[in-house]
Amino acid sequence: MRKAVEEYLEGRGCRVMRPPAEPAPPTLESLVDGFLVHVLRLDPESYRRAFWHEAYKNGHTLGHVPRTFGAFFRRNARTFEQKVSLLLALAALFGVYTMATLLYRRLSLLVKRLRRPTYYERERERRRKLAEARREIRRHHTLNPKPTFDAIRAAIRVAHGSPEDAIRLGSLLEDLECFVDNTLIHDAQGQIVGRRGGIKRLLQREAPDLFAKYSTIMRYKAMAKRFRQACGSGEPVPPATLLPAPEAASPDSATQPARADQTPTVVTGTAGTSPVPAPAQEPPHLPAGAAEGLQEYLAHARSVAREILAECEGTLISLEAALALRLDPDCIPANGEQYVLKPGRPRIPQKVIGWLVRRRVA
Repeated sequence: MRKAVEEYLEGRGCRVMRPPAEPAPPTLESLVDGFLVHVLRLDPESYRRAFWHEAYKNGHTLGHVPRTFGAFFRRNARTFEQKVSLLLALAALFGVYTMATLLYRRLSLLVKRLRRPTYYERERERRRKLAEARREIRRHHTLNPKPTFDAIRAAIRVAHGSPEDAIRLGSLLEDLECFVDNTLIHDAQGQIVGRRGGIKRLLQREAPDLFAKYSTIMRYKAMAKRFRQACGSGEPVPPATLLPAPEAASPDSATQPARADQTPTVVTGTAGTSPVPAPAQEPPHLPAGAAEGLQEYLAHARSVAREILAECEGTLISLEAALALRLDPDCIPANGEQYVLKPGRPRIPQKVIGWLVRRRVA
């Protein structure tokens, strides 16, 4: 509190008198630095680092070139006899520890210079392999046809209405990703140099109005992906298939309840509602003709989806919080600790963590 008040007063132009800081206890390292600065008139290591950091960052400096022990040694000891005499004199005046400290610093600098090329070579190779593994994403599959831009626009208009509508929009975008080109680009040597545009370039070329909302609608796509992961459903079953059948938009459009032995049918979208994708055939990763296994597989995923939607409060932030608890039950920090992203843990936005702390813990 005192520091904040002092900074406020200084910002208003007031002069703040602070008590002198207590001197640190002397150490052998500080004595060596003091000898270099006050006796030999050299600059400390902190000044040398600040000088070259300023030079590399801005291209110019305001102070003199750092006076180091190496420059002092080269200036005052040109022959071998002078070097030996200077070392013996320093050792006699200031002890063997001072000379050992200086020699250790010099040897450490030489070792760093020798190891630097091999280190960066290994580091570049490691990062290149990580980048290739990160870009090597398998192609996604879906049972739905390619969604139209009009269907996506209709889904955007109602996406804020309920968590179900938000998931339907994200499901449409996941279906669209299966029909765009996002393959890797290789050079003549076979190295990965990039990736094709995918959904972003498609919207930029053919739907500029949707491209203007790209960052917003892609959040719905990520939400639909987390929803499918939380339900335990994999490709090619779309996330919207796990939702309950939507109610009719008007009395003329009556819907029939889905039977337990078949999957829901596709509901055609109108101007006010978004289409509900549904699988038209069995996923290829299941055995052909295993209708009972497919129904059990979908029934379990839909039951989990109903539980997640029941935990929501009708808002998107509550849906994200319910998905976060499903994917990582320990995401709520304890004793004021921060949520740390580690390998194997999902990336959860900080606003979701804050919402969980306020609503679930308090």
